[in-house]
Amino acid sequence: MSRFLFIIFVLMCQSALAAPPSVYDYDLKHWTSAEGLSSNSVRAITQDKLGYIWLGTLYGLNRFDGQHFEVFSNETHPKLASNAITHLLTDSEGKIWIGTKSGLSVLDPATLELQRLPIYSEVTSLLEVTPGEIWVAADQLFSVQQNKVRRVEQVKAVVSQLAQTNEQIWVMASDYLHQRAADGSWQQFALPLVLAQNPVYDLAWTDNGLHIASENGLFRLQSDGEITAQSLPDDTMAPVYRLLQDNTGAQWLSSYRKLFFQSPGQAWQTVTVAELGSSPWFSQVFQDKEHNIWLTSFSDGIFMVNRSQIRRLVPGSDPIIRSVSLTPQGKLLLASQSEVGYLDMAERFQPLISAEQLQGQTVHDLHWPGPEQLWLGLERGLYQYDVRTAQLSVLFPQLQGQAVRVVKPAEQGGIWIGSLNGLYHAQDNVLTLLPFNAELESKQITTLSQHKGQVLFGTSRGLYRWQNAQLTRLGIGSALYNAYILATLVLPDGTVLVSTLDDGVYIQRPNNAWLHLHSGNGLLHGPALSFYFHQQSGWLWLSTHKGIFRLRVDSLPQAANEGFRLEEVLSPYDRQMGSLTSRCCNGAGQSKVAFWQQQLWYPTLRGLVAVPEELDSTTPKTLRPILKKISAQQSYPLSGQQLRQVLERQERNLTISYSALEYTRPDSVIFRYQLMGFDQQWQEVVDRREAVYTNLPPGNFTFKLQVRYNYQHWLDAQETQIQLVIPRRFDETLVYRLLWLCLLLCLFYGLFWLYRQNNLHKQEQLTSLVRQRTQELENTNQKLNELNEQLSQLTHRDTTTGLRNKRFMFEQLPKDIEHFQRNRQALTEQGKTIALLLLEPDHYQQILLKYGVSTADSLLQQLSSLLSRETRGSDYVVRFVDARFVVVFRDIAQELVASYSCRLLEQIAASHFTLPDGEVVNLTASGGYALYPLPLLGGQLLNWESSMQLAEQALLQLKAQGLSAVVGSLAFASQLDAFEFEESVDLPLQIHRLLAEGLIWLEHHRL
Repeated sequence: MSRFLFIIFVLMCQSALAAPPSVYDYDLKHWTSAEGLSSNSVRAITQDKLGYIWLGTLYGLNRFDGQHFEVFSNETHPKLASNAITHLLTDSEGKIWIGTKSGLSVLDPATLELQRLPIYSEVTSLLEVTPGEIWVAADQLFSVQQNKVRRVEQVKAVVSQLAQTNEQIWVMASDYLHQRAADGSWQQFALPLVLAQNPVYDLAWTDNGLHIASENGLFRLQSDGEITAQSLPDDTMAPVYRLLQDNTGAQWLSSYRKLFFQSPGQAWQTVTVAELGSSPWFSQVFQDKEHNIWLTSFSDGIFMVNRSQIRRLVPGSDPIIRSVSLTPQGKLLLASQSEVGYLDMAERFQPLISAEQLQGQTVHDLHWPGPEQLWLGLERGLYQYDVRTAQLSVLFPQLQGQAVRVVKPAEQGGIWIGSLNGLYHAQDNVLTLLPFNAELESKQITTLSQHKGQVLFGTSRGLYRWQNAQLTRLGIGSALYNAYILATLVLPDGTVLVSTLDDGVYIQRPNNAWLHLHSGNGLLHGPALSFYFHQQSGWLWLSTHKGIFRLRVDSLPQAANEGFRLEEVLSPYDRQMGSLTSRCCNGAGQSKVAFWQQQLWYPTLRGLVAVPEELDSTTPKTLRPILKKISAQQSYPLSGQQLRQVLERQERNLTISYSALEYTRPDSVIFRYQLMGFDQQWQEVVDRREAVYTNLPPGNFTFKLQVRYNYQHWLDAQETQIQLVIPRRFDETLVYRLLWLCLLLCLFYGLFWLYRQNNLHKQEQLTSLVRQRTQELENTNQKLNELNEQLSQLTHRDTTTGLRNKRFMFEQLPKDIEHFQRNRQALTEQGKTIALLLLEPDHYQQILLKYGVSTADSLLQQLSSLLSRETRGSDYVVRFVDARFVVVFRDIAQELVASYSCRLLEQIAASHFTLPDGEVVNLTASGGYALYPLPLLGGQLLNWESSMQLAEQALLQLKAQGLSAVVGSLAFASQLDAFEFEESVDLPLQIHRLLAEGLIWLEHHRL
């Protein structure tokens, strides 16, 4: 489901006490040259009538659909005046005016044809004063109508910026601000000395009047005609580049290394590196047709922000929230990593239980047996907090030392308590261990639900039902039988929902078989951690670590035949200012969702996420597939309304480019296409946005394209199509083929006659020749077999050092990994692992330059002999590339890797190497190592190539720090999981980012 737009009225209707709009409620997207942008220095932005975003950079023009950048440069489009784009404007006819440092061009987005106009100075501003008339600021002021350029004589000075408000046109010249009224009369306002003859970057009209953004700060035209300086929101005077008042009345102000934001009636907020992830220095602030705000930067690509109904609140001193619940007084009770408190009706945090009282224990569940008592299921037992005395005391000493996961009132009276040692029932201060605990395969209780006399509880090894004094284990014959249960819920009609750690969600309607919801049929982004059913609306809410979904309960009867129709509310692709992606939700089971003030509140590692229960008022936008062009021997641009395209006769190899404009969640868009009359079935794609066909026959085809979000069904997809006509060539007509048939019949008759005359003679010759060739082939095959055996040995050896080469490692290491995986449990219990040590002699390039190639090869041969001699019998040494060697330690104790690697470096440093002329030299070497599997959460999902890259990055980090004769490795933060690496297409770039964030650091060991 698409992210929702910023609608203040809806938020006010949801709660009269809702928090005022904040910049932190904006979702953030960021694109740079790493995603295909031609340059990180973006100076201009506009949007065409189809919805494409056009970006002007210092290295070309870019068309952007949310996923891919299409680059236009004067190398490929000579009529583009310059690659250095300074200003863009979409006029009322849909044409895009392109101002550059070397003049002006005009682009027709429908045909992608460019036209160069006779203006050759740098264009600093463009303005459509009337339909069809464009004013251009390029040193002088020009007017362009029907591609004819003329000077605007009323302004003689150098012009920098243009703006239009209502029917008034504003022209910023070097010494005056000029105004043309609706009747054509002109008026001018003198500029103050601090503003005259200095760069002006923008003229912006807000509710407070006309503002001037300049190198010397922000200025405003007063009602008396005087232009005065305005202090920035932080009371400084700094260069201001853009000022925008968006459709909600909020103001965005871009200054030097600063971005300011102000909602109507609120104080200014400053966006810093912490909220943005990058130093804010923006050249343009632009609002598109969907009210997204685009920020183009001078050096860091482009950003897009859009307001969402989903809010993030960070109450108290600890941002890590573990559990949420409601107090008897209707307040939101929340437990962080270190304290317990509540939010009052105005969402102000009030502490209740201090960190000293909790003593670092995690709160798993919360229950109010009375208005003045609060029961807490903690890491080391069940505790009671007395509100009157503010004292925290132990309940039931026999539970001390056990993690209590479930504290839930029983329907028949008393309290259900689930711990690591089974399920208890407490009533009248008497704790009773239920008799069926001895029958449980695992006594670790994880969750509990009850409905009309049945108690449904989950354990770390299966799901059980206790009803009528009988215990039943559910899910026989399925993965549910032995699954780790995370959450359960029984709906009012008796439908049972169960979430498992590794096997998805199981749903059982009354008197029906289990339905299975998993990653293959709609459950995205990991296992479900909590359920919530809102009876009035009929929505069933599911949360995971990386997303929130909802499902109509009345759609469950059709799910077995039509599939699950989940609606995605929050996905891991979303990121708010001031937070990373994947904002939801930590923990599982009880107390992981609460309904308060018409919102669902979820605990996260970064505060609380609040989702309005009513989301229907802002329905997701409908994706619209777009056919862009057909590329063959020539290009065929396609317009949005085109239904048929006739190709040239010789066109047989086609590439059909398509797109769908989605900027808020482009990674969740899925396409499929089919060329009717050629393809037998739909071709489903995700990232690729072109269909390639080769050797097409002539005929009439229909190309169909569908697009949907990844959480939608194909029945909800939008479709477009175009008819393609490939005419027949003459050589494909029936007459041409009949002529060839006659010629071939005559030819066959003549050949048959010759064949009959020479048949016997040829048979004799053929028999002799076959006998001779057979013998030759047998001899040749024998020689080839011998040569192949020799070649196989040679291709696995390095010719210089005699060591195994990279090819051998690429063939052998997967076998070693497979052996390790088969014996993983035993080897892990022994503390063993596979280690890859990448060694390189220090200062090798200086040795190569000083002594030459032959001497360097001699040193490498001696070093190879030393490494072969000093390694263990189960290990092997590979010459990886140039002077780099890889030592593969198989089944080595993890704690010995660093010491063993240091010992190898010590042996190298202690050895004497003899040069061909008899001179004796000493060498040192440095190395970086990495382990397989990686010590990450889910690290076993990464391949050994990632371990090899980590070893190489460790070596590069040593060299970057100027260290030699050192062994290093990259260490990982405990909360870092393999997901951080799986999403990255550029692992070195990801490692550098994580190094900068402190989630990875370099550890090194000296000899």
